[in-house]
Amino acid sequence: MKCKVCGAESGKYPLCKECNKKKEAGEIIKCPKCQKWHYANGLCVEEKNVMGEEAKFLYELKSSLVTKKEMEYLNCIKSVLPENCLIQPQANLASFIIRTDDARFQNELYRNVDFIITDLSYRPLLIIEINDQSHLTEERRERDKKVADICEEAGIPIIKLWTSYGVNPEYIKKRITETLSTLPVKRVHHFIKEKPAEKPAPSIQVTTTKTSKKDGCYVATCVYGSYDCPQVWTLRRFRDDRLRKSRGGRVFIKVYYAVSPVLVNRFGDKEVFRAFWKKYLDALVLHLQNKGIKDTPYADSEAAEK
Repeated sequence: MKCKVCGAESGKYPLCKECNKKKEAGEIIKCPKCQKWHYANGLCVEEKNVMGEEAKFLYELKSSLVTKKEMEYLNCIKSVLPENCLIQPQANLASFIIRTDDARFQNELYRNVDFIITDLSYRPLLIIEINDQSHLTEERRERDKKVADICEEAGIPIIKLWTSYGVNPEYIKKRITETLSTLPVKRVHHFIKEKPAEKPAPSIQVTTTKTSKKDGCYVATCVYGSYDCPQVWTLRRFRDDRLRKSRGGRVFIKVYYAVSPVLVNRFGDKEVFRAFWKKYLDALVLHLQNKGIKDTPYADSEAAEK
């Protein structure tokens, strides 16, 4: 079943997990007038009908560029952002990325990111995306991967912050500071430039989102769609806290680094490959979490970066 408010998967319930939280907070209600679920401060169908001629308008303004949750992150980011940086919400890719082949259609660039950080001359520096559980669905993962590939090829890094861990100023400041210190980042080819008057060349799908040795969880990153998400944080902790402390574990890591990039580059865009590994990784992650390995935000140890 689809969520009656946002359209995300909600199982047998009318609202998804995130919208149900908003319902409990009073932000979403089941309207007594139109008997439909909508935001408490939004107009219901009955109210729009009462508005008469205004109800015939095809377009109307949103109450804000950002949601209530995004506003919490926006205020936090502003408080920790360096003085020589600016932040803009709801930035369209086409406003700061261009195609170099003058293609007539550039629909892939008409996607928004939650926030873009620029310097005082409005030069793009990095992107910040606020992810809730809806980003774990197949549809959103495909969209997020497309955006990540475009941005990585253009040379602008993305910081992903998960709402399930709340607004953490210290962690957010650390991520921003670390990312700014790595600029400019190395660009990675994900697409073949089209030749004039020819059909578009097939895309080269590369599913890793980073190019450094730090990108240790190649298969997990492919399966879960992000290097920074709860499941991968658990696996990275297991790698650094357990595997690296034994000879056998270090051998396994070395073999994994050698084999997994090849597997991901060849099969990472196949749904059957991701589904196969997700089954085993989900079981492993659950086992590790039951053993006390946390799934909270994690920065790789120095050993992982060597």
